[in-house]
Amino acid sequence: MKNLYIIFLLLFVSISTFSQADTKPLIVGSEQNYPPFALGLTDETADGFTVELWRAVAAESHLNSTIHVLPFHDILTEFKAGKIDVLINLAQSDERRQFVDFTVPHVIVHGAIFVRNGESRIHSEADLSDKQIIVLNADLAHDYAVSKGWEKQLILVNTAEAGFQLLASGQYDVLLLAKLTGKQTLANLNITNVEVLPIKVGFAQKFSFAVQKGNFELLAQINEGLALTKASGVYGKLYEKWFGIYEEKEFLPLLIKYLTPVIGIFLLTIMGILHYRNVERKKAIKILLEKERKLAISNADLLQFTNIAAHHLQEPTRRMASFAQLLQTQLANIITPNEEVNFSLNFITKSALRQRALVRDIQLYLAAIQPSSALESVDVASVIRKVLEDNATLISKTDTRIEYGKLLNVTIDSARLYDIFSQLLHNAIRYSQPNCSPKIRIYAERKGSRIRYYVEDNGMGIAPEYRERVFLVFERLQVTEEQDSTGIGLAIVRRIVESCDGSVSLKETTSGGTIVVFDLPA
Repeated sequence: MKNLYIIFLLLFVSISTFSQADTKPLIVGSEQNYPPFALGLTDETADGFTVELWRAVAAESHLNSTIHVLPFHDILTEFKAGKIDVLINLAQSDERRQFVDFTVPHVIVHGAIFVRNGESRIHSEADLSDKQIIVLNADLAHDYAVSKGWEKQLILVNTAEAGFQLLASGQYDVLLLAKLTGKQTLANLNITNVEVLPIKVGFAQKFSFAVQKGNFELLAQINEGLALTKASGVYGKLYEKWFGIYEEKEFLPLLIKYLTPVIGIFLLTIMGILHYRNVERKKAIKILLEKERKLAISNADLLQFTNIAAHHLQEPTRRMASFAQLLQTQLANIITPNEEVNFSLNFITKSALRQRALVRDIQLYLAAIQPSSALESVDVASVIRKVLEDNATLISKTDTRIEYGKLLNVTIDSARLYDIFSQLLHNAIRYSQPNCSPKIRIYAERKGSRIRYYVEDNGMGIAPEYRERVFLVFERLQVTEEQDSTGIGLAIVRRIVESCDGSVSLKETTSGGTIVVFDLPA
């Protein structure tokens, strides 16, 4: 029973830490000279509040990325074309929600009207109806001006700096822009003949990170990283550094409203993870590995209990996923759910599906110690053909090549031999090299009364210092986007092989791939 307790405790921790990481750098778009949010004209000179905040969030969420700097209109165009993965400073709007998903806002600012000193003709927003208005191309102020019917009066510029230089030189009437950006641009350019009018403007900008529509996993990672920077104080230091005396107090209640629940959840999760991993994890895994053989006598009762518990766990998770999807459909017919609602419902669905995969693999792990049927001389080639047949869609989709010749029979039950080759096939495909079709070669040799099998792939490989660690339960050196990836596969393989008095180890191929070596009785 203690063995089962540890397994389900590890399951809880694994679900709590469910996350993803891309295998290639994310392309992150930042606009040119939009202070204090974004500074610099080239990728190498990228700076500003959101640039530094992104780097902090990426570090917290273990996201590999590279920043690409262009004028805002060009950045938005490349994002729509799929050439950019993340926009780090995009104001939320209903129109933009058609093609992006937004994180919670990182800054909320109000729009403002900037004029030359002494301007006395403008007393309200309505007075702009006959004025020449400078706006940043594709900015939210641009969209707002178009919605007011001022499109024919607009003068489009690529940077806030260019707009203020035009206005200060006596050209055109007003500049419509976020107040914070305008104030810092004026200070940076040392322009003294332009001021902001004390007039309320009908748009406020909720600046957020934005990802491609439907990329909920990346959205979750960024939201988590943003919450962690707030909790650690990094966000506050960056805000003070870049906004300083230009801070607008009115955004703080809204920011707290959005971030406080997220921070609370992740703080509790992190505290639990740190406490458990620092105090219990190594001890628990060591005890698990040392005791599993001694628990063979009571394993039948344990398996029976596990199957009953798994049945009761699978049904609620299935219902959770189904009802989350149903609720999302019902809400869509009644109201337009915001991005927080959609994110939460999708997160519930994905977590439920992942829990089902975890329960399934835990059942396999516990059952792996004993045969499912009588031991017999098994035709290994026929078992492999069955594995390939059952995974034909995956093999075709990934363009995987599998080679094997004449294979030697082994004494084991067919079901567990199937599990060995199925787990190794999925691992080889899951951790293949980017832009390289997986190739798997299977061969065998006789060693006395044992048959030694080799499963060789051309994948990413495993560094020597991690070749023992990967056989532990829930260990994944590479985090994937697959909900079926639980980190138990190689542990199942070792448990089956060791129950047959064999051993399993990893070697490196000459090209950097991995060879899994295991032996079974002839």
